[in-house]
Amino acid sequence: MTYKTTTLNQFVGTSEPTFVGTTQIDGYVKGRPVVLRRLKNGTMMPATGTLLPTSMGTGRVVGVSDGNLLMDIVEFNDDYEFINADETEIYDASEKVALLNKALRMSFESIISTYQRVYNSEITGQLPKSVQNAVDAMFPEISDTTVCMTFSPRVITGSTEILYKSVGTPKLTPAERRKARALEVAEAVRIADALLENESTPSDVQDELDEMYGDDGEF
Repeated sequence: MTYKTTTLNQFVGTSEPTFVGTTQIDGYVKGRPVVLRRLKNGTMMPATGTLLPTSMGTGRVVGVSDGNLLMDIVEFNDDYEFINADETEIYDASEKVALLNKALRMSFESIISTYQRVYNSEITGQLPKSVQNAVDAMFPEISDTTVCMTFSPRVITGSTEILYKSVGTPKLTPAERRKARALEVAEAVRIADALLENESTPSDVQDELDEMYGDDGEF
C-alpha cells in the first residue's frame, strides 16, 4: 500500500504499545489505525514539497536517500557561517550547500557505477529495464542546491504534512488475538525495563519524546 499524507495535527498517537493483528501501529488518522513513515533516525518523514527551516536556509523536501531527507535549499541564510576543521576556510550558506551537493552527487555516481558494473548486459552494455527502473526510483532527480540531511523533530509543526499508511483490521482467530496481545505486553515490558534499568533513555523512546516535546538539537 502506498503512503498517504496528512497534517500532524490530524494524527493521534497511541499512549501505549498497540497492535492491529501483528502490526504495531503509531496511532490514528480520522479514527483509522496507521503506521507513519519514518526517517533513519526515527523521526516522522515530511511529505514531498514541505518547506522546513535549516541552518543554511529554507529547504523544500524533494525525496529521501538512505533514510535521510533530500532537500532543495530554496532560500539561503545570510548569517550562516561554516568553519572547516583546521579553521583555514569559512563558508557561507551557498558555498556549504555546493560542497554538500558535490558530495551527494559523488555518492550517487558511485552507487550507480557499482550497479552498472555488476548488472550491465554483456550484449547491450546497458542495465536491464527492471534494474534501471529500480535505480531511477532510488535516485530522484536533484538540482544544484539539493543536499542530504537529517533534522530535529522540533521543526515539524501541527500544519506539517507527514506520510502514513493505513493498517487494515484483520479477522483474527483466538490464537492470533492472543499473539497480538502478547506482542503488546512484551513491548510494554521492554520499554519499562529499559527505562528502569538504563541510565539513559532508549534511543527509540527518546525519539518519540523528542517528537512530542522537541529537543535542543540544531537542524
